[in-house]
Amino acid sequence: MTCDTKATTGQDDSMTESGEDASAEVDTAVRAVLDDPSGGRARIPTLLAALDEDDRESRLSAAWALTLVSTANPDLLEAVTRRLADRLAADTRQPETRHALGYLGRRYPERVDAVLDELAAEADERERRRRYLSLSRGFARSDYVGQSERNRDVGRTQTPAAGGSTGPQRVYREEGEAVGGPPENESGDDARDRLEDGSEDRSDDGSAAEADDESGDADSLSSPAAKRRRQEAELAAVAERIGIDRVAAHSRFDELQVVSRGVEGRFATVYRTRATIGDSAVGVALGVFESAPDRARFEADVAGQLENWAAVSDDDGVATLYDWGTDPSLWMATVFTAESLYDRLDLSIDEAVWNGRRVAEAVAAIHQRGVVHAGLDPYSVVYTGTTIADRKRPLVTNVGLLRAMRMYVDPASLLDPRFAAPEYFDRGFGDVDHATDIYQLGAVLYYLVTGRPPFQGTYGEVRTAVLQSTPPLPSEINPEIPAWLDDVLRTAMAKQKLTRYETATQIVRELERRAGER
Repeated sequence: MTCDTKATTGQDDSMTESGEDASAEVDTAVRAVLDDPSGGRARIPTLLAALDEDDRESRLSAAWALTLVSTANPDLLEAVTRRLADRLAADTRQPETRHALGYLGRRYPERVDAVLDELAAEADERERRRRYLSLSRGFARSDYVGQSERNRDVGRTQTPAAGGSTGPQRVYREEGEAVGGPPENESGDDARDRLEDGSEDRSDDGSAAEADDESGDADSLSSPAAKRRRQEAELAAVAERIGIDRVAAHSRFDELQVVSRGVEGRFATVYRTRATIGDSAVGVALGVFESAPDRARFEADVAGQLENWAAVSDDDGVATLYDWGTDPSLWMATVFTAESLYDRLDLSIDEAVWNGRRVAEAVAAIHQRGVVHAGLDPYSVVYTGTTIADRKRPLVTNVGLLRAMRMYVDPASLLDPRFAAPEYFDRGFGDVDHATDIYQLGAVLYYLVTGRPPFQGTYGEVRTAVLQSTPPLPSEINPEIPAWLDDVLRTAMAKQKLTRYETATQIVRELERRAGER
């Protein structure tokens, strides 16, 4: 399978004139945003409309552009989040919309969560008013008519983070839709504390919070006690829906408690959980995979790659995979990490080279065990530390998952196309193998030292560039980058496999040998 749009979506080569006009309008809007993200406000309606287009290239490009505009114009974040959540409420199968909302959730977790909580509260209020209108036989005020329902379960995509120890059942290390001790945000800590102490919710004056509900006062729906009860009910529903007790029974953990709503990860829906092993407790990310039509084959293929991941996760540079299973459905347990490489910008050249060498060492270790990563990009490189000053070692995560899942899911939703090797777009360049990892390792190193992907533009423009063009030399982007890095990255990212480095170890040695020449 390739990332070729028509091969993946089955589109006909012909296109109506109106479709061509719409696609051209989207391309114009995307290019304008790429040139000037901060000036892209006026393009937002076009980009949002493009998410509903039949053309997948337009949807992908629009999603990228929306994240750029929102990042460059933080005051637009809430409005864009609402619009994205609206679309997911109408159709949860929109991967481009999910990933755009997930990216914003990772960059601005508190602000995006606040919007989603607000949407959930609005949905509760509309339902209460609907019931009131029904019971009062039409005598309720007309302003009780609300807007359309929005999805309350849309959460932020969070990068898993650090901590935890491997257990006796299997030898596993750290995952990587990113996971590290539970993120210290207010809502998450509140939920965790409630699950730990089991105390009764009370109002400010110490009376039982239930009295607020009996009063029928609309203010009770927004009170802290009511909000906590609503969150606890949501967590209980989530736990029942994913069968958390059955997962725990088939895992290395003695007990698992869900402490946050599911968030859309790249490969699976991730639920932050509190895991107990004996007298110890650790924050764990439980990833639940969405099954394919051929469930047995899908689970066997993905489980095979999880076995490969486990086989290499004793390496210090590979993220820990704690456990996995298929009952009640396919799941994996990983440790939360604080951030991904996408979140680490403005590194010095020395820091970038140091991080790049560590990533290359991890890829070399994976290859030495006969395993291919197949999906290396900045999202698959995670950190357990929360600041650059920590100088935590980068961890390679999601080992091998793309190799299995690309047969069931559009690869463009699982791998940033800007970092994809040519063979992902055209099988004429060969199969996806260890040489693919070499190219994509080079693309990650390029991002580390320049702060930008090797190629930019719409999906179609990126695809064409990967197949036909070479990226600007890093030294052309930043004159402080030494020329020897140009040579290393040019060789790693060669179009033809035979002209790339044969092993990741060669890249490690080049970085070690040449780093002192600056």
